[in-house]
Amino acid sequence: MDAPVVGFTGGYWDKPGPGELLKVGFDGNGYIDRDTITAYLMYHCAELAQQRHKPYFRMYESLPDAIHDNAVSELAVGRVFGKLDDWVYLLFDDQHQPGDQDTATVLATYRTKVTKKPEAHQ
Repeated sequence: MDAPVVGFTGGYWDKPGPGELLKVGFDGNGYIDRDTITAYLMYHCAELAQQRHKPYFRMYESLPDAIHDNAVSELAVGRVFGKLDDWVYLLFDDQHQPGDQDTATVLATYRTKVTKKPEAHQ
């Protein structure tokens, strides 16, 4: 994505760098829960890896963590000004490395939560 998809209701954003890293985030609104933000952000990270034809990706909470290769496997969703949000630095891999997430597995794990449509009321 070249431009963020963020509005009053929240959304995804990403920006390049430094180096091979990509900073990716999801901003929620006042009504979204932590599990949903985790699902959306994890799914979007896997989508970005898939777009780059990378079977694996690694997540870092900060630049120092990336420098020291301290990957995280779980997201630390936080609240800013009453809204939940999170972001990570991503590094994409062709071969599995310690701390990597499997792109296909993440897509399969979170697809239902992310693409779930509201049920029609009778």
